[in-house]
Amino acid sequence: MLIGSQDVLLPTAMVGNYPNPRWYDGAAFATLPKGEFIYDSISKEAFEDTIGAIVHDQEAGGLDIISDGKVYGGDSPYGTILYYYLERMSGYKLTGPPIGLPIYSTLFSPTCTGEIQREYPFHLNQLRATRKATNKPVKVSYTGLGVLAAATTNLHYKDTKELALAIARAFNEDFRELADNGCDIIQLDEFVWPYGMGDWEIEALNVAVRDVDCQFWVHTCWGNYSGTPAYYPDETETEFGAFVLDRRASDAPAPDRAKALFPHVLDANIHALNYEVGRTGPDDLKPLVDNEWTKPFVAGVIDVKSTVTETADEVADRIRRVLEYVPADRLGLSTDCGLINLPRMIAASKLRALSDGAALVRAELKK
Repeated sequence: MLIGSQDVLLPTAMVGNYPNPRWYDGAAFATLPKGEFIYDSISKEAFEDTIGAIVHDQEAGGLDIISDGKVYGGDSPYGTILYYYLERMSGYKLTGPPIGLPIYSTLFSPTCTGEIQREYPFHLNQLRATRKATNKPVKVSYTGLGVLAAATTNLHYKDTKELALAIARAFNEDFRELADNGCDIIQLDEFVWPYGMGDWEIEALNVAVRDVDCQFWVHTCWGNYSGTPAYYPDETETEFGAFVLDRRASDAPAPDRAKALFPHVLDANIHALNYEVGRTGPDDLKPLVDNEWTKPFVAGVIDVKSTVTETADEVADRIRRVLEYVPADRLGLSTDCGLINLPRMIAASKLRALSDGAALVRAELKK
């Protein structure tokens, strides 16, 4: 699989959020100011030290691609993955009703009241700090356009498509800046796609990535808010008046997941698609074959909802099952999703398991 200008067999990376060092979360300096630079020397040092620690865990774990860890500042990762961007764009008020999506209703839906434009860089600080800490290829993760559009209470644009395209143009500006500063891979995290895709998601994505000299991956998430899988609501929820975290029947059906992505995602101008296999098994790989997916696929083979660290042999077995659907020269490997809900020492051990399992299969392929 091509990573930058290098061809890497079964390249390894992690997805999304990583546990911050405990001293950083909740600290007075753990807030990332708006603007291009972190202007306070203590905050800058703490921010770069935090990303340096996360980079160290990935390098010690043997990963081939180093991620920024989604260090946004503060101790509420699932809130900041929405609000962090919106407070750096014009046109938004950070107030609104609960988000009308299963498991995310504990968050509020920000309100779009005017024209959306990027006012401050989103992830230039993360890129610079990660680049400073490693010489390996760097991947920076963004919350997906579909997520931001679906979570918005829209009082300005005529419809959700127009809203999403406005967000996409703001993201395109930021993507260009990251590419110009040496980012190797930009990842978009789309955790509403499995609920069904309309006529605007791929168009907005393609506007966002247009003319940007960088690899783009899309991580499609099966749900990980507080370690909770995504699900479809049922009649047991109506008495509560809203979708409330974990208030659902134990047998509530999950979304159709990968089937919902196709054929839409075939038109996406991306370099790789990524979703979990470790927890759910290989059934969701069948749509890749049925729809003749010919681009690289990055398989999540580490279960981030379990506190038990997989053995290298267990990971290798999962990889072998993925190879029944995706050829080795088009396969990358990752964690199922972000590791944010795990203690850091367990997260670090799972990164090592990912690397060791990949090494076992690489050795077999080279025989």
